[in-house]
Amino acid sequence: MKMRGWRRRSAASAEQRGWVDTDESARSRRRRAATDPARHRFRSAQPPSRTSPLRDELATQLLIQQPDDPIVFIKQSVQHIIRKRDISRVILIAPPDFDKMTLAKILQKETGICPVTLEGLYASSPIGNICRCYDANEIANRMKKMLMSGILHESGWILVDIPRNKKEARAMQYVGIIPTHVIQIILSRIEDKIQEKKDIRQCDYKKNLRGLRDAYANLLIEVQAGNKTIQELGKECATLMKIRKHYGAPSLFRIVLIGPRGSDHRSLAKHISESFTLVHVDFNNILKEACLRETALDEMLRMCDHRCAQKVKSEARIQIIERYVLGSECLKRGWILTSYPKTVEEFKLLDMISTPPNRVIVLKIDLQTCRERLLNRECNFTTESEHEFSSCESSVTDPDYKLDVHSNNYKDIIEQDLQEYKENIDAILQYAGETASIINATGDRKCVKERLEACLIRSAPSAKPRIPYPPPTIDPMDIEFEPDDEPDLNIFDDIRAPEPKYSFI
Repeated sequence: MKMRGWRRRSAASAEQRGWVDTDESARSRRRRAATDPARHRFRSAQPPSRTSPLRDELATQLLIQQPDDPIVFIKQSVQHIIRKRDISRVILIAPPDFDKMTLAKILQKETGICPVTLEGLYASSPIGNICRCYDANEIANRMKKMLMSGILHESGWILVDIPRNKKEARAMQYVGIIPTHVIQIILSRIEDKIQEKKDIRQCDYKKNLRGLRDAYANLLIEVQAGNKTIQELGKECATLMKIRKHYGAPSLFRIVLIGPRGSDHRSLAKHISESFTLVHVDFNNILKEACLRETALDEMLRMCDHRCAQKVKSEARIQIIERYVLGSECLKRGWILTSYPKTVEEFKLLDMISTPPNRVIVLKIDLQTCRERLLNRECNFTTESEHEFSSCESSVTDPDYKLDVHSNNYKDIIEQDLQEYKENIDAILQYAGETASIINATGDRKCVKERLEACLIRSAPSAKPRIPYPPPTIDPMDIEFEPDDEPDLNIFDDIRAPEPKYSFI
């Protein structure tokens, strides 16, 4: 677009010469980022752990293969993962006297996956190199070549008696042989002790078992044999093979708890932060802390506070929150936010930060109940704790136990806050849509805490991501060709060098 290209070049040159306010340009970049649907597709309201298996698989393959062209490699790797995502790759670990081959054949009948043994690897090796197959690296390389050919590459595999120790397991991981399941068959203790006395192979198995469990700790599934028949054991293992064990980074909660004053949202957030080891981020508290610092933003906050308690602008408020939640503790443990957002515009700004919330919980409670709670509340200014009138008998007998009404609990302030919440909550719920979980906050507080905990234990609602500012619609008739625009890259398909082909296990 001609005019658009001129503006882009002019803005870039003006910014380089210092003619453009950097804060304004930062805000414009943030707003443009909010209009990108692809950005919000990845920063959805779903927990981050849902994409971690794919991310871990890509990172593992990149470290193993170390390709010359990482972009092409990632593209082909994603295509390969999509095609092969339901294929199981199993390592079977069992004591030497257990009939592993029979169990592998039952699994083959149940799942259609072929078993692979060390004898089969020896049979596929040249006669002159059989003696070298006892080397861990040689076994790993020949196993990789075997697994990448024929039906094993298409249908998956079950390794029956390999790897035998930690050294072979690490060598196989190094060349890219990564299983999806590692099943260990555990016999009863009495039977295990009898076999250990009779057979020296059992002693070697016990010696190598710890190393194998350490190498595959993230994928290990223990199956107790007990009194089950081999057929029952095979069906149980086949069922376990259909379930992928999650081994990525755990989900970090980034919770926004929305509720009116008097709904006990701050005490509920404190309880949740202690139960789930989260950081409780209360906006009112961090605003007070920010006013004590010596920065340009904090100086502006103090000026707003002196000018008749002027309300802090939304841009400054979100900067305070973003600076806090990007701290090491919040990034490491997750957080739960209270007293913010109060309007839908603040919610949209919150969704535009680097780590937006992935859970939105709204407390549903009658405003009259909140009003009665606030009017029936006093504050101990020494400890800054709040108490109900009904629980303050000690103030009559203890002269040092002095309570008074906090300035925020005056009737006109309460009415103003509740009215503000009433005017904005419908727009907030409409913007949050199905990503918000609504909790009944009436009744006994213990029951409310249990409802809140149960909501977090359940998976997040499956819904479309929130997009703060949808991209503007462009009329095709307004688009003009500009010689400086990048051409369509498809015209180079006939003259471009072909992409390198990478192989995957």
